[in-house]
Amino acid sequence: MSSIRFSGIASGMDTETMVKQLMDAEKLRLNKYNQAKEIKKWTQDAYNDINKDLANFILDTKKELGVGFGGSISSASWIKKATSSDTSILDATATSSAVSGTHSIKVTQLAKGINIGSASEVKKADGITTASSDVTIGELQGGVTGDCSITLNGASITLASTMKLSEVVDTINNESGTTGVKASYDSNSGRMFLSTTKTGKDAKIDITGDTQNLFTGASSVLKTNITTTLTGEDAKIDFDGAKDITYSSNQFTINGINIDLKSADLGAEYTVKVDTDVNGVFDKIKGFVDKYNEVIDKLNKKTSEKTYRDYKPLSDEEKQAMDEDTIKLWEEKAKSGLLRNNEHVNRLLGNIRGGLYESVYSDYSDDGVNNDTKLSGFSFLAEIGITTGTYQEKGKLQIDEDKLKEAITNDVDGVMDLLFKTPDSTITDDTEKRAETGLINRVYDDIIDGMKSIIDKSGTGDNASLYRQVKSTILVDFVTKSGSISLLDKDVVNIEKQISRENSRLTSVENRYWRQFTAMEKAMSQMNSQSSWLMSQMGGM
Repeated sequence: MSSIRFSGIASGMDTETMVKQLMDAEKLRLNKYNQAKEIKKWTQDAYNDINKDLANFILDTKKELGVGFGGSISSASWIKKATSSDTSILDATATSSAVSGTHSIKVTQLAKGINIGSASEVKKADGITTASSDVTIGELQGGVTGDCSITLNGASITLASTMKLSEVVDTINNESGTTGVKASYDSNSGRMFLSTTKTGKDAKIDITGDTQNLFTGASSVLKTNITTTLTGEDAKIDFDGAKDITYSSNQFTINGINIDLKSADLGAEYTVKVDTDVNGVFDKIKGFVDKYNEVIDKLNKKTSEKTYRDYKPLSDEEKQAMDEDTIKLWEEKAKSGLLRNNEHVNRLLGNIRGGLYESVYSDYSDDGVNNDTKLSGFSFLAEIGITTGTYQEKGKLQIDEDKLKEAITNDVDGVMDLLFKTPDSTITDDTEKRAETGLINRVYDDIIDGMKSIIDKSGTGDNASLYRQVKSTILVDFVTKSGSISLLDKDVVNIEKQISRENSRLTSVENRYWRQFTAMEKAMSQMNSQSSWLMSQMGGM
């Protein structure tokens, strides 16, 4: 491009405006490329919003239902309820595997750890003043000199005479993962305390190798009077006639019942009653259905959203002529319908709906001859009172409350099996595995497959870590196959190449226009000079 541009000096024309108008016409193709790029990026955002909603649906509902690894709900506490006959003795909650009925329990001994404190007040060297936590152990009455060492439950710990009591506590506590013992010092009472981190007969405090008699013996500085190994005790119960069952903690699970012991009563027998929590189960299933309907409704709205073809992405020049509210309303219409009749979302919806209509098998073989055994309780969703609504509701679920509660009351295990059954881990055939998967877990599987398809199309956006929470391997195929470059990312890259080429072409075109106008201006300037010379010559005649 010429470094000098003549802009209407000789002709008097507004060359800048004329070149701009000419270039505006030339930029039509560039504008289309920029619009296409913006639409691709908007489409990516729309896909990523859907995947984010799907991921949060899975995570939220799994947390609410207590769905663990592999789809199991064996530890869910909302299926059955346990009632203790005396909550001052024990509290009880039931897991899904708890056996319904009334169970007897005797608590003959609580689990105990070891808690020991200084036998007398820890004082400074004057024998009168209670030691604060910032006093060193060398400044205590009968204080140590130089370094000393102790062996606490087999772990060697070195303590210097210059250590403050607070530092002694920190040093012991830093080894608690090995020793199972924690220390504390209370300045108000002037006492050092040692406690085991766990309860049970394996919990102990055993101090040996106390080189300066810091803890052990009657004359020890901290006066803990540890002269032998101190050990804890196990909890001991009788349960349904089984005698002397021991646990290292007062919190344990027996026969699917979570027990929290509070007190021991040697001669008394208490009961724990386990029943199906009909309302609790109903509420959990209804909560899942409500959230399912919400996400299905969002997907249906996206695939049926109206398209406004006259609303294209705005250029920077067009935005400058609008206020923010007008831009927002324009872009809402421009983004509408980006996923209308979208194949990925429609396939996801179809797979989910189809999976909910299919039966669940306890034993299945895809040869159609052998082992096609349906669940003994319920095999279809409609059997427990859950059905799809009218065609206009596009797959949303409806609950017959009376029928569902009746199914829960009569056979809660059958309901749970229908919804949460997990296939044997040895099954490798996908058809067999799906047939033996409970309906809610099948929904999760179908959603994850749909998410993978969307990730291939649009990438992960900023949600990669969220997707890995849904399934740790969800991105493996994407990264292996695509190298983290989605189909839409590739489209954007190709459009950016077209934009780059078009910008180069436009620069050349603009330079050509300026060369032409500059040449015209030079010619007109020369003609004006010649005309002025002729006029001056004629005037002198």
